[in-house]
Amino acid sequence: MFDNTNPEQAGFDAFTAEKPVLRSGKISYFGQLAILTGFAGIGIVISGVLAIMIWMIMTNQSLTGMATGILLPAYANAAKLIQLVMSFCMFFLPAYFLALIISRKPLQYMQYNRQLNMRQVYLVIAMVFVGLFLSGALTELNQIIPIPKKWEISFKAMEKAYTDGVKSMASMKNMGDYLYTLLVIAIAPAIFEETFFRGGLQNILVKWTKNAAVGITITSVIFSVAHTSYYGFLPRFGLGIILGYIYYYGKNIWLNILLHFLNNGFAVTMLYFATKNGQLKEDALDDTTFPWYISIVAVIVLVALFKYFKQVTTQQQAFDETL
Repeated sequence: MFDNTNPEQAGFDAFTAEKPVLRSGKISYFGQLAILTGFAGIGIVISGVLAIMIWMIMTNQSLTGMATGILLPAYANAAKLIQLVMSFCMFFLPAYFLALIISRKPLQYMQYNRQLNMRQVYLVIAMVFVGLFLSGALTELNQIIPIPKKWEISFKAMEKAYTDGVKSMASMKNMGDYLYTLLVIAIAPAIFEETFFRGGLQNILVKWTKNAAVGITITSVIFSVAHTSYYGFLPRFGLGIILGYIYYYGKNIWLNILLHFLNNGFAVTMLYFATKNGQLKEDALDDTTFPWYISIVAVIVLVALFKYFKQVTTQQQAFDETL
């Protein structure tokens, strides 16, 4: 579990060029991954118990009707609160408690930096725009990949369950519903998921493998699989890659949270305008697609943006060192 021979764990982080505020006990990367996985498992159990309690208190319904009832628009507020609590327990708390074990300043360890470089912010916004085209092209590619008929039936059933859940939570009759949905589907996941996948999992894997591309790729695969959507696998994988490199180069998790929020917030806003009298239009949840070759252009543009993003970050770090 303990590894004092590793230079990062001996007090120097080669990937951030900073001296982290680590505790005296040095935990190996395998140990960190095991702890994070264990905490995530505990979080799933706790969130499941809390979900049942919230359901029964808010709806006055029995547990037996929860599986189908939670998909009904009438119980949308209960579904949203359950989603919020589960996301907090499954993603934020495991990564936070791991960071607390490793460092005396857990938020700083996960790169919750206070200052934002506005040029970085503008570049992240540009990446969101380009990412929409990449996502649409990857969605098209995901759909045309041939798979066995049995798999297709299973994946479509999973997709329908996911869509039904989104329809339930996306029930928005007024601005208050819109803001609450924005909190549950855009703001909270942006904070909680980025804390877990980038501040927790990627932090471990990049340092463990000593290879940013490998660590970011593995994290992105797990990030996409966790959303349990085959037809959304490639778009979310692409999003994970973008988020991974923003975290790696930007050294500030708030930039990740910003991009994740804008990506999800755009979808929520489109759903809000597609809602009439609390009912979504039939085609509101249809995926926006672009020809698959658009992904090549999008990747080229993203590489250029990241090159400039890395340059801006380096300049910011050099400026900070002079202060």
